[in-house]
Amino acid sequence: MILYMRTFITMCVSLYTGRVMLQALGVDNYGINNVVGGIVGMSSIITSTMAAAISRYITYAIGEGDTEKQKTVFSTSVNVQIIMAAIAIVILEVVGVWFLNTQASIPDGRMDAANWVLQCSVFTMAVGLIGVPFTAVIIAYERMGVYAYMGIADVVTKLILCFSIQAYGGDRLILFSILLAIASTLMTLFYCFYCFKHFKEARFRRVFDLKLLKEMSSYAGWNLFGSSAWAFNTQGVNMLVNVFYGVVFNASRGVANTVNSAIQKFVNDFTTAFSPQITKSFASGNIDYMVQLAIRGTKFTWLLMYIFIVPVCLEADTLLQLWLVDVPPLAGVFLRLTMFESLAVQSGSTILKVIQAQGNIRRYQIEVTAWGCSVFPLAWIAFKLGAPVWSPYVIFIVVYFLLNIVRFYTLRRLIRFPVRRFLREGILPCLWVSVLAFTLPCIVAWWIPSGILHFFVVSPIAVLWTAFCCYQWGFNAGEREFLRERIVMLKNKIKR
Repeated sequence: MILYMRTFITMCVSLYTGRVMLQALGVDNYGINNVVGGIVGMSSIITSTMAAAISRYITYAIGEGDTEKQKTVFSTSVNVQIIMAAIAIVILEVVGVWFLNTQASIPDGRMDAANWVLQCSVFTMAVGLIGVPFTAVIIAYERMGVYAYMGIADVVTKLILCFSIQAYGGDRLILFSILLAIASTLMTLFYCFYCFKHFKEARFRRVFDLKLLKEMSSYAGWNLFGSSAWAFNTQGVNMLVNVFYGVVFNASRGVANTVNSAIQKFVNDFTTAFSPQITKSFASGNIDYMVQLAIRGTKFTWLLMYIFIVPVCLEADTLLQLWLVDVPPLAGVFLRLTMFESLAVQSGSTILKVIQAQGNIRRYQIEVTAWGCSVFPLAWIAFKLGAPVWSPYVIFIVVYFLLNIVRFYTLRRLIRFPVRRFLREGILPCLWVSVLAFTLPCIVAWWIPSGILHFFVVSPIAVLWTAFCCYQWGFNAGEREFLRERIVMLKNKIKR
């Protein structure tokens, strides 16, 4: 609940920040920021594979109750992240600078600003990588209050920065990049200070456990395959759009991603809350509880996404018009498609957590990468053949929904995961709700003329009807009873 309160605030602030940022920077600068961020994003996604290993091993050690092992994992993790940050800096200073200055489509006179953005982004990414072990400790101990408050502080800071640069008469893009790098560094320093103060194992020691490093490196190395595919399928496609269509459509993708990211934070906070429990359950041998978490986690994640998908799909154009002063071309189409793109990813996120919890991911990563990495080449071929700029979204959605078949196969092989039970209790209710949720809002939308009235009538009906469908046909009897009990408890607390 703390994370949801945080997310509601951050979602509203993030959406408004996107509007202010677009106004302050302009469409071209906004698109440049999105392109350069994609260059750094590819590297950060690849190098942050070690971050997943750190989180898994720290959480696993907590589940085992081994304090000494926790200290060793933490210190080794810090050393590894410093090395990874150094490697990332070298790669970006060579490959990133080359791509930006020779291959990217940047408007005339804006290359210097683009390079400033790149250097600030590289610095921010390096600091963030070093701070990963500290964030992992906070999440592993489920200190969601601190995590929530810092998330709110992060988005509020970005909003303040957007307002600040509007009064600046020089190059706003350069100033924004520098201020954002400073703010991100201060956030990381706070996480370090908090961990030093509250967790005994979060004390840096000159420990470099080679055996543990080998295990973590093996885990991260195989995880690198999946992360590499993800990097090319997202940031790589963003660069393809830049090369084939220019920064204007990068701005459109950036707008769609801003809305989607705000919604994704809401859903990801739910995943963040129960992910440590999945790993701890596996570490303690409580497989039945882990399976139950996986089923409910997948179902609740899907249903949460659909509460946003229905109103956004029906009212995307009006939403963007009310939100932004200058709406980039095809932003409404991109927004609708990116919502289903996120659903495709989230539909398998809980299953992925179970696979990562047991640690044996080599074969899984080979299988998932062999299929998942097809998005980038298929998008490139589609653009070469003259396909529309939105076609990579469709390719991504199909590929990532089909990836769940690979995940089911892997789980059944590793821990004899009850796939039929998962489909019956987790997926079928979601599919049923997915169909029903669009019925009433579409009927209402058909009869009301388009415009502001259409937006303010259809949107609430879409949210309320989808929530009702989730409660009535998505939840089972026990889950509905649990929800009613929690609502009664909340009412009683409010009355007190």
